[in-house]
Amino acid sequence: MRRWLSRLNLAATLLFLGVLFIFVNFIASRRYVRADLTRTKITALSDKTTQVLAQLGGPLTVTVFYQPTHGLYQLVRDLLTEYEARCQKLLIEYVDPEQDIARAKQLAQQLEIDRINLVVFQVGGRHKYLSDTDLADYDYSRMALSGQPALKAFKGEDAFTSAILAVTQAAQPLVWASRGHGEKSLEEQGPEGLSALKKFLERDNIKVEPVTLLEQPEIPASVGAVVIAGPTRRMLEQETALLRAYLESGGRLLVLVDPLEESGLEELLKSWGVELGQNIVVDPAQQLPFISAGNLFVTTYTQHPIVEKMQTLMTLFPLARSVRPADTVKEELTVTPLALTSPQGWGETDTQAAEFQFSEGADLKGPVSIATAVERTGDAPARLPRETGGGQARLVVIGDSDFTANGQLENVGNLDLILGVFHWLIAQEQLIGIGPKPLESIKLNLTAGQLSGVFWFSFAGLPLLIASFGVGVWWTRRR
Repeated sequence: MRRWLSRLNLAATLLFLGVLFIFVNFIASRRYVRADLTRTKITALSDKTTQVLAQLGGPLTVTVFYQPTHGLYQLVRDLLTEYEARCQKLLIEYVDPEQDIARAKQLAQQLEIDRINLVVFQVGGRHKYLSDTDLADYDYSRMALSGQPALKAFKGEDAFTSAILAVTQAAQPLVWASRGHGEKSLEEQGPEGLSALKKFLERDNIKVEPVTLLEQPEIPASVGAVVIAGPTRRMLEQETALLRAYLESGGRLLVLVDPLEESGLEELLKSWGVELGQNIVVDPAQQLPFISAGNLFVTTYTQHPIVEKMQTLMTLFPLARSVRPADTVKEELTVTPLALTSPQGWGETDTQAAEFQFSEGADLKGPVSIATAVERTGDAPARLPRETGGGQARLVVIGDSDFTANGQLENVGNLDLILGVFHWLIAQEQLIGIGPKPLESIKLNLTAGQLSGVFWFSFAGLPLLIASFGVGVWWTRRR
């Protein structure tokens, strides 16, 4: 009887452990914690992405038309797994164009795909295609050695979230870019053009159109913002009157005005609480090696939605003027400096000097503001509809336009700053703050002696240690 009770107890214990194992796995499959332990958080999702996924209305199809042998395939798959874990409305399909030829041909015809290695986001009849260059930054300097560019940074989250916005947002914000006064061109592919900025804005589902303001009787309510990027000729009174009326009715305006240029906007900006300095901002404490102090880089930012996510980034301004709050500001205006020099910086009024020297009383003492944001609050008029980024008027003025040009845009935090400005202007603050994540490869370099030590410890020392422990246990029990 004792033997049978012992066997029954063992069977009951095993049964209980089996039920407990199944129960724990059942709970774990529905309630679990995910963590990214990589140094650069390569698959961790930002607050921007989390908010976008939370607002997703209906199902969204993602087709990964990639070969598994491709260098980006596993990165794409890992990141989409995180998206899928946060949002059950994503329908993700992985198609190997070499193995599943029938399905690949079907999708190629359905989605009008003419090449492999694409990620396609689809809602209804709207599609967004992402290729290698959209998903990653490459280092082409090593092509002469290896024949292939080296993967430098992964931009998957930025590209995926922008693609989701592109195919799900009902209203596409419209931005007008003024022309006719020597402004930088949206179509120019050279280092001085803005074609790269236009590409990034369109990837964030922002439509940009070049416009001659003098030809417009008014700026319609459908325009979410107007940008004036680096004018070299004065704007006419009719144009400034048009912009004034637009701001008064709740419009949004971005002015990028370089040093040594008369834009004709000085009085308009001053009436909105912003004063342009007739100077060049220098900061010897933040000077880059071997170049002039006029090449300014900024690491100090204030508390504002535009620069909230930039506290660990620096912005490089090739040549900037001061843009600061005016001495007298209307009550309904909130004027906030965005980017500042160090206390050792100043606004140099002697713009022709070969070497910069601070002059007490003549120069603007630091810290000097290079960018300023204005928002009107209170019961002031607000005519523009909220879905186009309208509402209460907003204005951003930056004392440099070159930092947005093709040759400078992707330097350090330049792109983050200008995209943050646009998202704030069109009332999409929740979309500020995703950047590329660098890929770090950690190598362990060992000498021949260290490698020999690792070998003997792994293949001889460790097994002997375990065997000795086992013999010791056996001997103890025997006694």
